[in-house]
Amino acid sequence: MNAYQPPSPTRENRLRLGHLYGGSVRYQPGETLGHRLLSDYELVLLIEGQARYECNAEPHELKPGHIVLARPGFRERYVWDRHVTTRHAYFHLGIQAIPHDWPEPDSWPVVHKQPDLAAQGLFQSVLKRSQRRHEPLAGAPPIVDTHLVEVLIELLLDQPASDAAPDDRERPLPVARALKYMRHVLEEEPQKAITLDELAVKAGLSPKHLCRAFKQTVGRPPMATLRLLRLQLGVALLVRSSLPVKEIAAQCGFRDPLHFSRCFSTAFGRSPRAVREDLSQGIAPPQNPLPVDLTPRIHW
Repeated sequence: MNAYQPPSPTRENRLRLGHLYGGSVRYQPGETLGHRLLSDYELVLLIEGQARYECNAEPHELKPGHIVLARPGFRERYVWDRHVTTRHAYFHLGIQAIPHDWPEPDSWPVVHKQPDLAAQGLFQSVLKRSQRRHEPLAGAPPIVDTHLVEVLIELLLDQPASDAAPDDRERPLPVARALKYMRHVLEEEPQKAITLDELAVKAGLSPKHLCRAFKQTVGRPPMATLRLLRLQLGVALLVRSSLPVKEIAAQCGFRDPLHFSRCFSTAFGRSPRAVREDLSQGIAPPQNPLPVDLTPRIHW
C-alpha cells in the first residue's frame, strides 16, 4: 500500500511557513525570560502556573489556557510565577504569507484569554509533530503541519479575545442575567414556573424595560425566549436520546405532554413524533430559532 501523500499547496490563499519548531519548558518560581527582541512569530500556551508577559512595555497577566500570539519586532519579557513552578508550550513560525482574508498581523490579539477548546488540542498536535522532525529548521514544514497551524490561528482570530462570557459578549448585563436565570431553572428545576415579574427582578429592570431590551438584543420578548428555550431542549432530547415524548415534555418543563406537542408543532411545524420519525429517514431536525449561543444544554 502506498504511503499517504498530503495534498499539494497549490491554492494561493493559504498560510505559508518557512520554518516551524517548538517545545515545552518548565520554570522554577520567580525565574524570568528576556528582555529579548523577537525575530519571528511565536505562539505560547500557558499550561501551569501564572506569569506576567511584558510586550513593548505593555503588561499582560497570563493564566493556564491563555495563548500568546507574538510577532516579529516584539520586545518582550516573561516573569514567571513567584510561588509555584510554571510550565508552558511554544512554537516558532517563519510566516512567509498569510491568507488574504486574514486581518493584518499588527491587529491580532497579543494574548487570547478564551481560546476555542479545539485550540489547545491543535497546539499539542502541532508541537508533537514538529518535535518528531530531526531537523526542524531545515526548510518548510510538511504541508499537513502548516494546515494545522493555519486552522489554529484562524480559531484564535475568529473569536473575541476578551474575558467576556459568550452570553454576555453582545448583550446588556440585565439581559444576560435574565438568560442565565432561565437556563439555570431549565437545567436544575425544569418544572418551575417563571413569571415576567420574576425575570425582571433577577435582571434588575422593570418588566417593560426588560421586554424592550430582549427585543433589541435577542429578537423576542423574554417569555417567548423562555418558551423557545424549553422547546429547543425538546429538539435536542428527541435527537440525542431515546426518551419517550412524555418524559421529554417533563424534562422541558411541560406537565402536559399534549400541551408540549401542540407548542412544539406551532414553533417548528412538525410534531415531536414526526421529528423522531423523520430522523430515522435521515431528515434533519428543526433549526434552532434562537441565537446559537442560547442552545440549551442536555441533562437527563
